[in-house]
Amino acid sequence: MRIKIDFFNPLIVVVGILAFLAMGYIGSFNYRFEDPLSWQVILTVIFACIVFTIGYAIVKYKVSIPEKREIDFISEKLLLTLTVIALILQAFNLVLLGGIPLFNSTLKANATTNIWRIAYPLFLITLNLLLAKYYDRKYLSLIVIGALIFGLNGYRTSVLGIMGSSFITLYYLNKISRKFGIAFIAIIIIGLMGVGYIASQSIANQHWTLNPLELIFYRAGFTLEVFEKIIPLAGTTHGHILGMIFSSGSPRTFIGEYVLKYTVCLTSTLFGPVMLDFGYVGLTIQMLFMGVFLGLLHKAKEGFGVGIYAFILTHTIIWIETGPTDIMIWFLYLIGLIYLIIRLK
Repeated sequence: MRIKIDFFNPLIVVVGILAFLAMGYIGSFNYRFEDPLSWQVILTVIFACIVFTIGYAIVKYKVSIPEKREIDFISEKLLLTLTVIALILQAFNLVLLGGIPLFNSTLKANATTNIWRIAYPLFLITLNLLLAKYYDRKYLSLIVIGALIFGLNGYRTSVLGIMGSSFITLYYLNKISRKFGIAFIAIIIIGLMGVGYIASQSIANQHWTLNPLELIFYRAGFTLEVFEKIIPLAGTTHGHILGMIFSSGSPRTFIGEYVLKYTVCLTSTLFGPVMLDFGYVGLTIQMLFMGVFLGLLHKAKEGFGVGIYAFILTHTIIWIETGPTDIMIWFLYLIGLIYLIIRLK
């Protein structure tokens, strides 16, 4: 009897965290640190993984979801129209910027405009809902077009968000053959490495000698180095970063100024912002919440729920490096919450 493995259940987040930790540990030897990552960093990350796993296990073994009920409140035509509108908005955004941010660090710094903040989540949401509920092979072209147009902004997270969530949606629709899956994953990896490398080469006053693969290990090592510096400061910002996420300002720039004492936009891992704000208590609550929330969405992934689970899971994985400092992505969590309320009502 052949056992089907669910590769994208919420524990993939734990796998991603441990893989990132391993890459950062290697990077700490080769590219950045005089000393490797401290045991405090390693044990804190492992603790966070355990708490997340407990949250997921509670849902998996103690919570039941009502049987499938159809939620057909959005038509195929409307979803397709909104997806195309999102692409047009991003193209218009590039025109207004006056160039391609991927090749220009100055343009990249200003690329996340209000138009982009509308276009990206709109495309991500409608694309996955369209695939999940009204799958058609011709819609696969939208994945490629979207990854290319949003990838021109110069941010790897957009490419990973689009292609990763689409892959997960197609996986749960049983539309992924072995050959197609290998090819798709290869395209995602090459795309991420390409966007990250090209963007790094366009940064003014910086001259990189690392190849695309080395750059990944370097970035992991540097991000975990930032988290290592955060741990002694745990709980000292008293919710200021959380307040910035849901108001105004740049949480990542604030973290750079607060931790490294100079103005720089930093990624600080999934754990950095909450550790600065609330210490280990906050870290425990955050990881328990994410384990429970993703566990519930995983159990409710039918119809539109497949697409919703896919884009929320993907961006949670992205947060492993970048940290949960984007209100736009918390909006995706809100959509997931609304969906769960409808399913559980």
